Amino acid sequence: MRLSKTIACVTLITQLVFGQNNTTSIRNLDPVSEEYTFPEIQTAPKTKIGEKINTFLQLHYLQHLPGIFKKTPFEKVTYDSPENQGGSYLFYGWTKEDTPPNLLSLTISTEFSGAYIEGYDTHENFDLRTGNYLLVTDIIRPEKHSLMAQQVNTMVKKKITAFLSETKKNLAEIDSLFQRELFDRYQAQIELYENCLSDYTEYQLGDFDYYFTKNQLHLLRGRCSSHVNRAIDDLYQFDLPFSYTDLLPLLSDYGKNVLYDTPIKNYNSASPIGKMFKGKIGNNAVTLVLPNINYDSSLTITYWYDKYKTPIECHGTFKDNHFYLMEQSPDDFSGLIGIIEAEWENGTIKGVWINHKTKKEYPLLLILY
Repeated sequence: MRLSKTIACVTLITQLVFGQNNTTSIRNLDPVSEEYTFPEIQTAPKTKIGEKINTFLQLHYLQHLPGIFKKTPFEKVTYDSPENQGGSYLFYGWTKEDTPPNLLSLTISTEFSGAYIEGYDTHENFDLRTGNYLLVTDIIRPEKHSLMAQQVNTMVKKKITAFLSETKKNLAEIDSLFQRELFDRYQAQIELYENCLSDYTEYQLGDFDYYFTKNQLHLLRGRCSSHVNRAIDDLYQFDLPFSYTDLLPLLSDYGKNVLYDTPIKNYNSASPIGKMFKGKIGNNAVTLVLPNINYDSSLTITYWYDKYKTPIECHGTFKDNHFYLMEQSPDDFSGLIGIIEAEWENGTIKGVWINHKTKKEYPLLLILY
């Protein structure tokens, strides 16, 4: 686990990344404290890129749009704030990985407090030419997704199996009477990892967390333990590095362009995932972000009317380039408010927003931003 409160001490220095015709600086979001040290991105001359990245980050972690809060940008995730809708979060710092110039890979050290307290690192990756999320499923050719996922799953299982073998050997060599504490630990570890193997879920490529370094892509698989037994989980999170050279036969044209700067006609992938859109519902200007689509085709999008800047979540599906999304009342009592039915084609989302009560339809047109 990479969590460290000392990160906040070194991140007060502005970091610079130089991409194509653009400079990116990263500073701490004000107000800065030991418990709230969060990255804020600035880009020049293309300010839109930093705007998009900050929107993605602050919507996800801070639950609001950049600059839209009452007193502090952390009010919706602070434990004693009336704005808080659930558990509280602390942000002890962030680091920027040393990467190829076209991309930004951030590690954010977070602590969640709810029924229990848990510290962990999260990873966020962006294309610095567009401000879009940089998805591992975009940089690897679609026909190679299963192959790469299988390779990672096999590597993880081999690590667990090797640790199990060594632990069983150690258990057989100790005295259960005079080394009881160690004996019990080995037994608990054997149970943990045998259960992990027996219940092993084969991840697909999009299930892995990941980050980039100068010469490697790191795919991450979550730990075998839960919160209650993580103290005995010596393997913890699995970090599997792949050199860009070894990945070259698997890279899509977009992946080669991001990592090696090879020529490409369009930086944007054919998928709507990880992107921001602007357009209108009826006569009202709106913005929409689509962070992810699950393998079962379910998704959650967030949109807002540009005039009011209040995030609205919709849940639904995306199948065969068709969106079906339901907008529920935020108070959980009024039920369904509206339905979005739309098609995705050539960077455009086109369809209707339907008022659930009146059945009146409003045209919806959103263009890649």
